[in-house]
Amino acid sequence: MANAVRWWEMRPAQSRQPKTYVCPICHGPLLAMAPNTLLFPEGDRERRRHAHTACVARQRKAGLLPTKAEWERSLRPAGAERRPWWRRLFGSRRPG
Repeated sequence: MANAVRWWEMRPAQSRQPKTYVCPICHGPLLAMAPNTLLFPEGDRERRRHAHTACVARQRKAGLLPTKAEWERSLRPAGAERRPWWRRLFGSRRPG
């Protein structure tokens, strides 16, 4: 499921509607009235999917559903952490 998608936006969801969805992770039934998680591939609200919260947690723990911030962090070269704005402005002079 996550192979073609670089990052995911996600939020908790629950509805009063008696709908049934299919979890895109485990392919099991999912009742909209039960707490679940909405997944948005690359923030695209048109392609949203409902998933079991436990399935999402399992995939997140395995590193398979990165958020946008996690994906962007993975693109940075090793050791290139973002410095605070004031360090970028005044330089990284440290008393020595």
